[in-house]
Amino acid sequence: MKLYNRIAALAAAVALTVGVFASQASADEVSLKIAGQHPIDHFGTEALNQIKADLDAADVGLSVKTFPAGQLGYGEQVFGDVAAGAIDIGHTFIYSHNDPRLEINGLPFMVSTYDQMRAAFSPGSAFYTTFEELLDGQGVKLLGIFIEGFIGVATATAPDNATTTGPKGVNIRIWSAEVAHASVTAMGFNTTTMNWGDVPAAIQQGTVDGLVGGTAESYYTIFRDIITHFIPYKAFVENTAYYMNKGKWESLNAAQQEAVAAAFQKASAWSFDQIEKVDAEYTQKLADHGVTVVEVSDEELAAMGAEVVAKVQPLLEEKFGADLMSRLQADSN
Repeated sequence: MKLYNRIAALAAAVALTVGVFASQASADEVSLKIAGQHPIDHFGTEALNQIKADLDAADVGLSVKTFPAGQLGYGEQVFGDVAAGAIDIGHTFIYSHNDPRLEINGLPFMVSTYDQMRAAFSPGSAFYTTFEELLDGQGVKLLGIFIEGFIGVATATAPDNATTTGPKGVNIRIWSAEVAHASVTAMGFNTTTMNWGDVPAAIQQGTVDGLVGGTAESYYTIFRDIITHFIPYKAFVENTAYYMNKGKWESLNAAQQEAVAAAFQKASAWSFDQIEKVDAEYTQKLADHGVTVVEVSDEELAAMGAEVVAKVQPLLEEKFGADLMSRLQADSN
């Protein structure tokens, strides 16, 4: 009986010790809620799934849950929730509603090749460093830039003067940014500012004739049945950002920070490896679907870009300062 009592006591002690360690491990585990805006079948969501897998595999005490396809909201809403700490990490386009200088992510004709794109939006570039500083000022940690390709224009009616800056005779949706309005107007379009989610119904109702702000993939995925023309202008670069609440970042231990930084930089680098192929693939899919892809030569693009930049340069320098513009333009060299 005494032996039985000793064994029982030992078992109880072991159970207590295991319970303490289990409770401690549970207490040390950090939950991360990541909000994405891309459709389920978009390669941006594929990257988000890989990030979760990488962070789970890192085994550093992170519990990750993803919410793709705008489940927790889109641009401004998600950014505000991340800054406030309601969401830990966001993957959305960054709008300039809190800081006009954030419009630098939508400079017109900033780059013209995929190699230039990679250089301009990678860590260490003038753009990346500046963008990182601006987000830090809002309590947000930049984890990486996800590139989705060149932005063109999609319309539900044939535009006039499609390969020059002449009047297009169509009204297209633009995102909320003064630089976007000035640039697209200089390209010859009439514009209406509108949230992305409202565009499909607006095109169908005739409120707008088309839109700018998407790549060939997004136009095919979302708009292929309501547009008739796609013009691959390469006017802007579709870029979304991985960003984290700064306080949440600082609460992570060194191993967790290292794992998070590595996972998001890996996803960012992967996006650069995909974009040329994805742009070509979905441009062809649009054509196969019956959408007219308007051919614009490199020479026509260069002429259009030079004219647009010349027209909006005074606004850009007034808005961002001549020194910053000079710094950012060095990225395209």
